[in-house]
Order: sequence, then C-alpha cells, then structure tokens
Amino acid sequence: MFVCENCNYTFSYKESLPFSWKTRIGYPCPNCKETHYYTADSRRKSMYITLGAVVLIIFLNAIDLPFVTIFAIGAIMIAFLILLSPFTMKITRKEERLW
Repeated sequence: MFVCENCNYTFSYKESLPFSWKTRIGYPCPNCKETHYYTADSRRKSMYITLGAVVLIIFLNAIDLPFVTIFAIGAIMIAFLILLSPFTMKITRKEERLW
C-alpha cells in the first residue's frame, strides 16, 4: 500500500485506487493534504505491463480468436491491472521525469 512521505499515513485500498486512473495528476494525502505522484520507475513498469497486454491482444487476434473472446480477455486484464496497482506501484512527493 501507499505510505505518505510527509506524515507516514498509510493509504487504505479504497484511497489508493484513484491513483490507478490519475497517473499524471497528483493525488493528495487524506491526512496532511500533501500531493503525491507515481514514481518514474512505477510509471515505466505500468507502461511495460500495458505494452505487454497490447502485444498479447494482438497475438490473440493473429491466431484468429473470436472478437468477443479477445474483448473479454482484454477487459479482464484491464480490471486486473487496475485492481492490483496499489500493491505494485510506489508514490513520491515530487513529480519525477519519466526519462
């Protein structure tokens, strides 16, 4: 889970989930209101996971699976990645450059 660098507040799972869809926008700590961002390493990791999911979907399309199956697999992968992101990502007070 995420921990605030300013006040050492541990975010709950419900408080951590909005980070999943707000990667470039800072998110405030519920306790001290200090804005936090994903670390550059976490954003790179997220980018590589997303790229891997896209390659998998292209591969599934290449082996001629029905569209409904590919769509279902893609939707499950997206939901899985969003729900697990609070456990796999790290945050920091400063917005870091990606490269």
